[in-house]
This record gives sequence, C-alpha cells and structure tokens, in this order.
Amino acid sequence: MKKAWIGIVGKQALICIATAYLFFHSWWSLPFLLPYFIYGLFRAKKEQLQKETELFAAQFRDGLQCLLASLEAGYSIENSFVNAAEDLLIMFRKEAPIVRSFRQICRQLGNGANVEELVFEMGEKSGVEDVRNFAGIFVTAKRTGGDLLGVIRSVNASLCQKQEVQREIASILLAKQLEVKIMRLMPYGILLYFQVFSPSFLMPLYAGFFGRMIMLIIFVLYLGCCFWADKMAAIDI
Repeated sequence: MKKAWIGIVGKQALICIATAYLFFHSWWSLPFLLPYFIYGLFRAKKEQLQKETELFAAQFRDGLQCLLASLEAGYSIENSFVNAAEDLLIMFRKEAPIVRSFRQICRQLGNGANVEELVFEMGEKSGVEDVRNFAGIFVTAKRTGGDLLGVIRSVNASLCQKQEVQREIASILLAKQLEVKIMRLMPYGILLYFQVFSPSFLMPLYAGFFGRMIMLIIFVLYLGCCFWADKMAAIDI
C-alpha cells in the first residue's frame, strides 16, 4: 500500500513539473500548481480505491463458489469457510483481499466467534454492495434457520449473471476511457513538440503579461475539459 501511495505521489509530482515547464515555462509557477497537485492525488487515490473495490468484488464470486462447493460436499458452514480459504490460497496470492478476509474469518472462528457476525463484518469492511447484500441475507438465513445452501447458490448465480453483464459494459466503455487518456496527454505532447522543434514559436506566450494570461486561460480550459471528460467516462457499472 505504501509503495502504491509513493508511486501516486511521484507520478503527480512529475505531472506538475511537466505542467510548470510546458505551460508556463517557469519553475516559479510550481507553488501555484499545489491545488492541481492535491486534486491529482485525490483523483488517483479515488481510482486506486475503486480498483481495489472492483478486485474484491471479482474475487468474492470465486470465494462464494469455493464456499458453495464445500457446503454441497456436506461440510458445516464453519468448516466450509476453512476449506474455501485453503482453496482460495491456491487460486490467489496470500496478499489477495479475498484470501485475507476469509483467513481472518477462519482465525476468529477458531477463537469461538460467531460466523454470522464475522460475515456481516466482512460485508461492512468490503465497501462492496454485493458483499453487503450477501452478508445481510446470510445473517438473516442463519439466524432464522433458513436454507443456507439454497441462499448461497441463489446469490452465486445472481453474481455470475451480474458480473457477466458488467464485463460486457466495461469492454464498451474501455474505448471511451482510452480516448479520455489520450485527450489528457495530447496538449502536453503538442507543447513538447514545439519546445523541441520550434521553441521560438511559443515564446510570445511565455513572455509578458498578456502571453502568460493567455497560457493560464488555456490551462484552465484544459482542466475544465479534463473534468468534463472524466465525468462523461465515469459511468457506474
């Protein structure tokens, strides 16, 4: 997690340095880019959390299938979690979110904790709506003596169908998201091209009050376009 955060900070710092040089041709503009730096950190952190949430949601379906297989084999729900954790450890690395969650449940079960409370806690910590819904249904079925096997089988089938639809939608959105990334990089590429091959062409924009104001307006318009493009591409699946 620390390495990921260091990478995010370093990447955003490089973007701000490139912005200061290509848009304003002045290192003195760096302090004024601090809000842009903070916004970039917030945006990158949000994207990182979204990726982690999507990863856990995808892995949870595999965990549910392992749990279902153990229940169908005749194991109790507590032993099914133990078997599912062992199966998931074969499928994923031990640092994987779903492996950590299932192994934590197994450790607490060994200490005499209540399984429905542990599942409910996992749902709350995950931040994934599907996991929270499953936890609520699981707790209700367990406490009322319902058919846990039927409940888990039904939830698993529903998740499989939902994630199949999500993959189809994600493949459609992928092209639009790539266009947004290219659009964000294009102004930097154009400015870098002129800086290398024709530096005198942009000199009027880097000298004098009016030139710098025009460049500032261009940069603000660029930020507005990026914000609008992000909103267009940020469609919840």
